[in-house]
Amino acid sequence: MDQPRTMFAHVLSVQGGVAGAVMVTNHRIQPLPMRPREGSGTGKLVCQACGEQFLVTVHSRDRTTAKRVRYFVLGLTGLALAALLLWLTFDVAMQPDGSDLDMDPDIASWYGYTGIAGVFLPILGLSYLINARKYDGVGKLRRIGEDGTTSIRTAGHKLLPSK
Repeated sequence: MDQPRTMFAHVLSVQGGVAGAVMVTNHRIQPLPMRPREGSGTGKLVCQACGEQFLVTVHSRDRTTAKRVRYFVLGLTGLALAALLLWLTFDVAMQPDGSDLDMDPDIASWYGYTGIAGVFLPILGLSYLINARKYDGVGKLRRIGEDGTTSIRTAGHKLLPSK
């Protein structure tokens, strides 16, 4: 069992942030529950600053590693597929002896679709690669209400990812 790098934070104050200015936020942080040896575990947190109760799901080291690998593979697949589609669009379509786009409108639309996908797939692939790097195996933060129900509204509290 080990400690996640992500921390639970109570927001104490926020300064700035007007018209694109730098925002400075002060937090009171505390560690999350320990990782379980296998599977996932939901731990209860009590904010040390205000006393409110929260639930957070923490995944085991093995499950976290598996999800990071899955994100990495999806990111690389997206980038490779984007490179293939861009190559098909701009290399094959622009060959002097290639098909004439004015003669066959189906081929012209195919090049348009592959070109559009070739632009959006790198964005998707890079986002998966970034998420693979930053994922720490910590689920969503949920506030426990006075009646015992959980809510996604956690105003004044958040999870601070590691850097």
